[in-house]
Amino acid sequence: MSGLNSILESAKRSLNANQYGIGVTSHNIANAGVAGYSRQRVILSASPAEKMQFGYLGSGVDIKSVQRMREKYIDQQSYTINANLGQASQRQQILTMTESLLQEPSDSGLNSMMTQFFGSFQDLATHPEESSSRNAVLQRASLMTDSFHRLSEGLTSTKANIINDVDSKIEKINTLLKTAAGVDAAIVTAISQGVVPNDLKDQRDKYLSDLSSLVNIRTSEGENGSLSVAIGGTSVISNGNFQQLKSTTASGSMVITTMNSATAVNITGGEIGGLMKLYNTTINGYQKNLDDLAQTLIAKVNGVHAAGYGLGNPPTTGIDFFTGIDAATISVNGAVQQNINNIAASADGAPGNNENAIALSQLQNAKAMNGDNNTVFQFYNGIVSGMGSEIQSLESETQSAELVLEQVNAQQSSVSGVSLDEEMTNLIKFQHGFDASARVINTINSMFDVLFRMT
Repeated sequence: MSGLNSILESAKRSLNANQYGIGVTSHNIANAGVAGYSRQRVILSASPAEKMQFGYLGSGVDIKSVQRMREKYIDQQSYTINANLGQASQRQQILTMTESLLQEPSDSGLNSMMTQFFGSFQDLATHPEESSSRNAVLQRASLMTDSFHRLSEGLTSTKANIINDVDSKIEKINTLLKTAAGVDAAIVTAISQGVVPNDLKDQRDKYLSDLSSLVNIRTSEGENGSLSVAIGGTSVISNGNFQQLKSTTASGSMVITTMNSATAVNITGGEIGGLMKLYNTTINGYQKNLDDLAQTLIAKVNGVHAAGYGLGNPPTTGIDFFTGIDAATISVNGAVQQNINNIAASADGAPGNNENAIALSQLQNAKAMNGDNNTVFQFYNGIVSGMGSEIQSLESETQSAELVLEQVNAQQSSVSGVSLDEEMTNLIKFQHGFDASARVINTINSMFDVLFRMT
């Protein structure tokens, strides 16, 4: 009887194992189209053999575990590529919008405005005493200063929008950190109770993938199943605990810290990293270049203009043409706006003299920028071409990161993705195993009936 009982127990174990296998297979099939789901498989092992009179007899099968098919190394690769892609795409998007502010090449761009401004002094040199020529100088100068103001305000507005974007993304990061830490704690609890929390691990990986597109992260898993997460070397998730982030701006720079520390978090990747680089370096650089251009124009034009003479008896002299110190404040001097006769076209005070107007028009060819190595036009065209080159570089970087990410995701999918053909094969295998186990049980029952009838 003990032999039949052993065989019955073995068949029952087989029945349970195949039933459980069908359940796992069904779960895989149901989640075949779910993003981030990792395929699971039942790991079976032979039960310990029992010593019988004529040797050892196997006692069936045990369900050892349900394995989650996932490569941690590929996950970490995808986090790094996500961060690179997030940074490049964010910078490309903002710089493309910034480039549209320049309106180059066009008749309304700063290049055209400066050309028309210096050209108006050439026209004034032809007719130094005519009011129409002087009004043209005033009009062209006002249009040029308006272009400087528009560009300066546009860059300032861009920085303000970046601050808003960062704050919005920081809020999203904090939500992800809180949620991922909660799932991490649940995973640790489940493992401590002997449960394999595969679906919870998929959830945690999905949150971390979303997080990696926003900031650069590194992860490491402890023996208890808890995942430690660091942003730029700063721990933000550990043993179910988490730290949230905040952003601060001071002296034209943006810094990201944790809520509990003033130490800056070294964010170098992700969308936040891209926005910080734009705010702290790129846009500041364009603002400085624009201000340098405005300052040079103010200084050079004022130097020549103040040495010349306007119309009048006696003729006016010593008047600056511009006021202001940068692109945001450059403006035509009120004394010139109120009286166009104060425009100094003459070099000696004689009404028909045009030498100062000629000298002002020739400033466009003077090498006054970059240590007197470039003209104002060369310097400004360098700003425009530099921005265009950076955008092209970022486009190439974005496309490259997208391609690499696609390849990495394909690698992970080859490991963790659900193949319906494979699952159907497993389903048939477990179904046949279940049927065969049921036949064994029926056979043992029949054998028991025979023995009972004999007694």
